[in-house]
Amino acid sequence: MARRSIPLMVLWTSLALAPSPPAPTAAAQDLSPPAADPSLLPYASTKDSVRLPDGRKFHLVCMGQGSPVVILSTGAADWSIDWNRVQPAVASKTRVCAWDRAGFGLSELPPQIQTVLDTTTDLQAALKAGGVDGPYVMVGMSIGAYESLILADREPAKVVGMVLLDPTVPDQANLERRTAPTLSAMGPRRDPFGTFLQTCIAALRVGTLKVGGPDPDGCWHPRSPPNWPPELVAAMDRHPESSSTEGILAALENTAAWTGGSETLKRDYKLIVKPNRTYGRMPIVVLSADERPNLPPNFPAAARAEVPRALAARQHAKQAYAALSTRGVYRVIPDSTHDMVQSTWLAVIDAIDEVVDEARAGR
Repeated sequence: MARRSIPLMVLWTSLALAPSPPAPTAAAQDLSPPAADPSLLPYASTKDSVRLPDGRKFHLVCMGQGSPVVILSTGAADWSIDWNRVQPAVASKTRVCAWDRAGFGLSELPPQIQTVLDTTTDLQAALKAGGVDGPYVMVGMSIGAYESLILADREPAKVVGMVLLDPTVPDQANLERRTAPTLSAMGPRRDPFGTFLQTCIAALRVGTLKVGGPDPDGCWHPRSPPNWPPELVAAMDRHPESSSTEGILAALENTAAWTGGSETLKRDYKLIVKPNRTYGRMPIVVLSADERPNLPPNFPAAARAEVPRALAARQHAKQAYAALSTRGVYRVIPDSTHDMVQSTWLAVIDAIDEVVDEARAGR
């Protein structure tokens, strides 16, 4: 079971530094349901989907023509539709493919919970099966940066550029514990999506929630956003794991493994560490969210005092990504949130275009 998940903000940042919502306008107070969004239609199509060597169906969505091919990797617990604003624009310039990790979107579940090493192996196999040859420009959002780096490490001759969007940094959990222990400790306890998933998992395990029975919280029959086209709703409903309690339980457990504070992500934070990583003169652009604190008045004083130090450490760690190349560029995007593919997508498109142009020029 895949659902349109809450975009993952890394640990404490999700709540402590999230910007305040704007005051509702007259238009926002209109209770009429939004019309179906046609930009989401391509993500209902399985024409580019492939079979992996173990037989699993793996969902790719490709658009456009040209080289290099841009590969879009989402943040944790998100999937290809998160690129609906970015991908069509990039497709006017070159070939661009988004993908769904196993168990998300329209990709089938893996046999066991995966790490970023496993998801990158799936991606490599899928690109080969789909005939999506290099050279590649890797674009990674949040933890998608990890998969971008791992693929570049494994296939250096094929990766000719990189764009990292508010990337999760290597060994981030330890970094946050060292620089902001109080703030870091608050994160996992305040993850509403993770709490929701665990509630659903517990109900399925004890049998109080069953396929065909009442589902008041929408655990196994996700409530699709009202702007989803009917074709996308139907594609999601065709998931084979959605037809049995065992399949739904496995899908929820897979999703829970990719939410903030999970043991899987903590392991991934360490797996990506590679002290001697370098990419020579490869064009790299790193975009950082505009992390301006917006703390409630009752925010704990000890945690509040750690915010400046934590922000400085995170910015320094993200700048280190740009330093992997002699041509690396680091930019903070004003008014952006962690999910910048939705909050400031024009800046994302510009960065991808910039790296594609540099890769083509071979400068």
